[in-house]
Amino acid sequence: MAVEFGELLRDLRLAAGWTQEELSDRSGVSVHSISMLEAGRRRPRLSSVARLADGLALPAGRREQLLAAATRPATDRPAPPAPPSAPAPASAPAPAPAPASALPPLPAPVPAVRGPRQLPSDSRLFTGRTVEGEFLAGVARLAPEGTEAGMVVLCVITGMGGVGKTALAVRTAHRVGERFPDGQLFLDLRSHTTGLEPLSAEDALETLLRSLDVPADRIPSGLTDRAALYRARLSGTRTLVLLDNASSAAQVRPLLPGSTGCLVLVTSRSPLVGLDDAHLLTLDVLPEGDALDLLRRAAGAGPTPTTAPAGPAGPAAPAVGELGDFAELARLGGRLPLALRILGARLRHRPRLTAAALVEELREERHRLGRLRDEDRDLAALFRASYRDLPPEEQRLLRLLGVLPGEDLEVCAAAHLLGADRRGAERLLESLLGHHLLAQPTPDRYRMHDLVRSWSRALAEEEPPARREIAGRRLLDHYQDTAERAGHRLARYRGHRPAPTGPAPRPAPDVDSPERARDWLRAERNNLLAAMARSGDPLRRSVITAALAPILELDGPRSEEAALHLAAAEAAAAQGRSLDRAEALWRAGRAHRLAGRFEESAELLDRAEQLYRELGDAHGRTHSAWERGRLAYQSGDLARAVELYGRALAGYRELGDPQGEAHTLWDLGRARRMLGETDIAEELLAAALDAYRSLGDRAGEALALSDLAHLRYCRGRAADSGDLLERALAIARELGDRQSEANAAWLLGRIRLLQGAHPQARDLLDLALARCRELGIRQGEASTLSALGELHLATGRTAAAVELQREAAAVFRTTGNPHGEANALHGLALALRAADDRTSATGLLHGALETFEADGDLQAQAEVLNSLGLLAADLGDLPAALDRHHRALELARRSDSPLDEARALLGIGHCLPPAERPAALDAVRRGLTLLEAAGAAEAADARTRLALLTAAHPQAAAQP
Repeated sequence: MAVEFGELLRDLRLAAGWTQEELSDRSGVSVHSISMLEAGRRRPRLSSVARLADGLALPAGRREQLLAAATRPATDRPAPPAPPSAPAPASAPAPAPAPASALPPLPAPVPAVRGPRQLPSDSRLFTGRTVEGEFLAGVARLAPEGTEAGMVVLCVITGMGGVGKTALAVRTAHRVGERFPDGQLFLDLRSHTTGLEPLSAEDALETLLRSLDVPADRIPSGLTDRAALYRARLSGTRTLVLLDNASSAAQVRPLLPGSTGCLVLVTSRSPLVGLDDAHLLTLDVLPEGDALDLLRRAAGAGPTPTTAPAGPAGPAAPAVGELGDFAELARLGGRLPLALRILGARLRHRPRLTAAALVEELREERHRLGRLRDEDRDLAALFRASYRDLPPEEQRLLRLLGVLPGEDLEVCAAAHLLGADRRGAERLLESLLGHHLLAQPTPDRYRMHDLVRSWSRALAEEEPPARREIAGRRLLDHYQDTAERAGHRLARYRGHRPAPTGPAPRPAPDVDSPERARDWLRAERNNLLAAMARSGDPLRRSVITAALAPILELDGPRSEEAALHLAAAEAAAAQGRSLDRAEALWRAGRAHRLAGRFEESAELLDRAEQLYRELGDAHGRTHSAWERGRLAYQSGDLARAVELYGRALAGYRELGDPQGEAHTLWDLGRARRMLGETDIAEELLAAALDAYRSLGDRAGEALALSDLAHLRYCRGRAADSGDLLERALAIARELGDRQSEANAAWLLGRIRLLQGAHPQARDLLDLALARCRELGIRQGEASTLSALGELHLATGRTAAAVELQREAAAVFRTTGNPHGEANALHGLALALRAADDRTSATGLLHGALETFEADGDLQAQAEVLNSLGLLAADLGDLPAALDRHHRALELARRSDSPLDEARALLGIGHCLPPAERPAALDAVRRGLTLLEAAGAAEAADARTRLALLTAAHPQAAAQP
């Protein structure tokens, strides 16, 4: 099968006119893996096949042909279920596993086993592996017919040391053993047994032949003759052979029966790619639940959280309160079955030792492996045996991986660590992957299991100190250089550092587009932070922090972002780097502002501006004016915001900074909208949109589209604004810009709420809330909570609406945003009105109105006055209600807010006395027209009101 697949893959690649390197770039599958697959030296994984098919852009028929070649173990006979370690990706749905009824039935059980029964005893502690066990049972069902070529059925169970390969093989052998009555052979091939050489195939055959009752004097002396006799003795039998701890295909191949009827299970830390006809099952560590269950059972606690007190059967189960300690212990044991059994045994045999105490023992990484051993099990020795079998180059890489500051790496980082080229590094990484000393969670990244990483860090001490230091420096230089390039490419707010010049040190990842720069920074963020923590160079830490600024702003959390910039500011101050210090303070102030911590933000921005003034840095002063304008805007001081934005706009134009000019046009448009200057606002936002597009700033384009949509929404053009927001949301998602995504989702959710599309509104607002909380944007969180409160009120869930608006108001109050708090209190008042608490609602509305009058927000004043009119009408005070609606009407027209104008007209129509019914009908008609133009769901109620008025006063309705 592997050869057939390889030939087909090579033909498809050549038909596309691509080299292996080009296919690697398009598919994400390494060149080394493609070479091995085409040569038929590696069995394909379905996940890799799907990526190759995507990379080749295969049509459906060709794709199915490639998948069929990858999964075909035989012709005209059912295949076993796909290995659980290689599920088909969403882009290429895997064929459903054959139901049990479709598989060939197992032969009927035979009462007595005639041949040798050598299987080790099964373990009462065996836990989990249900899916894997079913896969192996499916393989066993194929044994009577053999492979397509009439060969024996063979399955290789592979995985890292201690993952439970032997335990699963033994459990499976016991489960299906009665179906193989002619013998159940077990042989340890000793490939990783400390103090012993691997068993040669010749010696293994001697042992197997003795087990089959061949007298010693009848056993031939040569490998070929022994293999022939072995095959002859197993011919025509139904025998199960379990070969444990194999080292290579060459060691296993002579030990395979020659014909059908038998089943061979092999365990190995290597996938044994030379065994072309083998089914492959790769084991990973246990899932969290199974790991916890195994640990508790090994400790004598049983599989359930609580058990009866101790009795004659053994020690008492841990208290329920210890469950968290057991979960942490399972995590520290890496969810590796052997480690969990060792830890469980320590707890079981030392009744005074608690899980909490053992957790503390294991917390210090450098001592962890030393505590994962007992009288005959030693995890470090297991790893050491794997290391001993590696070629020297792979051994060196494994030692140097102990220098890694983070938890994973990609090929370029490995190349710099080694001082090698990309292909050489990739080859060594793939070799370690094949030995299960590395894992590959995504196509382009490698990582070690936690315990292997702990061992590797101890192993690094064996590398000469000078070489270790040079390798570490090469890696840090690579991280710093690439981070600078990626940060500069992604940054929308450029600092004083010039763009990196000159060619990047090779090999280098591609970070030449904002999208690739974002992806690299996002993938390497934790590694860069770990590198900073390890580096003793304050300048390196400062440079990497500045480079990380764009991804920190995109992804948050704000608390970490602010702390990193403050640490960079302190380091710069200690070294007398005033410009670096000013920029770090500015970024920290910005992070505090985004988090809603306005006092801290103001203090940091003032310090940054003072430094810029002392340095005579005009660009820095302009940046400060712009950022302080944004702080004033979020604090509700709109007049101050407009003043500061004006200064910043003039400064950016004088400096010839089109990016800064675009940002400030956008902010000015937002502020003018809030002040009711809608025509000017629309001009400014349209100019910002054009500027962003001319700069190729798609993130800016998404923001400008969102705010232009908001303005048009407020002006009664909901359909138009919805289209703009759909475009903004698509751009934000394409860029992975979660802040812009939150902004667009929040506003689009508000529009869908206005239109009465409540399920869509709920989905969008839930998305916005999740993004704001991920990023630590407290202001956005509060705004979204308030919008959700409005949604709950519209759908009749008044109590929930009250709680959400109270929560929103509290967040706004905590973050020092009186304008936002007033908006939330307005929403709370409407919810309390629905709950018949009109007294509290009236008090809240008057307080909100005072806030909006103080900051000059005419549209918000109109909204509150309409709500006050509704409350007055509820209480029967129609003159007061009429007065408030008239005031709202005037403010709505001044602020160009058709929705508020419509609501004011409807209120007026409701409150006018009977003598003025023609005027009332006219007001309701005009209000209905505005609501229909806006696409508002409220239009349905307005139509009903108009119909009732018309029916009650037909003469008035007939008047012009």
